[in-house]
Amino acid sequence: MEKILVTGANGFVGNHLIRELTESGYEVVGVGGPVATSTKPDGLSSYIECDLTNPHAVADIDFIGVSGVIHLAGLAAVGPSFDNPLDYINGNIDMEINLFEAALKQSAKPKFVIISSGALYDPKATLPLTEKSGVLPSSPYAVSKIGQEQMALYYCTRGFEVVIVRPFNHIGPGQNLGFIVPDLTQQAVAFENVDLDKITVGNLDAKRDYTDVRDIARAYRLLLEKGKSSEIYNVCSGTSYSGHEILDTILNAVDVHPEIVQDPAKMRPSDTPDIYGSHEKLTTDTGWQPEIPLETTITDVVADWRSRT
Repeated sequence: MEKILVTGANGFVGNHLIRELTESGYEVVGVGGPVATSTKPDGLSSYIECDLTNPHAVADIDFIGVSGVIHLAGLAAVGPSFDNPLDYINGNIDMEINLFEAALKQSAKPKFVIISSGALYDPKATLPLTEKSGVLPSSPYAVSKIGQEQMALYYCTRGFEVVIVRPFNHIGPGQNLGFIVPDLTQQAVAFENVDLDKITVGNLDAKRDYTDVRDIARAYRLLLEKGKSSEIYNVCSGTSYSGHEILDTILNAVDVHPEIVQDPAKMRPSDTPDIYGSHEKLTTDTGWQPEIPLETTITDVVADWRSRT
């Protein structure tokens, strides 16, 4: 049984990825921050508590016998990066370097899947965005991801197989606040429970490409298996939805009709009107296609938030 190391194992995507990997026959070692035993992801053969920004702590991870590393860990919300640029740029790049260097010192060469972001494309590029589209970082978060990509390509020259992945917006059950779908769903469920008298929103005009996190996890597994080294792959649905469409889908799923109020504090410094990508390269190399429709995803997200109340 091949052993795969997943960083950020106790995060939103990590939980779904662990399930995807274990159901596909892999042994999975999780790496993440301190968590209670009861909240550690199911299906792991072991869990390593580690501050990935600390090179000495990362050096203690045993890479011998690990055939693949899927590096999910990092600061992932675009909005807060505007107020904390150094935290994002230093933290996200440091984590990746520490992992590669630790493996190098152990003479281990697992295949790395580095999770970048579709948020770094030039907002004026022709749609759909492909891996050849230009990049023009519009946030410190995007800058940190470009840095990660460049370091990944450097480590290819050190003998590693490295696949770079640019996922677009991913949504689904288990996602916490700080992103449009959980933020709106939490409010809709609170309105349903008579805990709120209205829903506040930011800019709902912007259109984004959303993919169910379970489809994303399947793409990561397939890229670990079939992705070509030093190549970049988009993971996306190929379709964009406005914030209004997302909100309407949520309200229909919850079956509520609240007052909607725009909150200036929720407006981002930079918001591109429309973004959607092409997954043609991913499909060609791995056979992946998105399978879970938006309505199903939202229904599952609503059920998740109802279970939290």
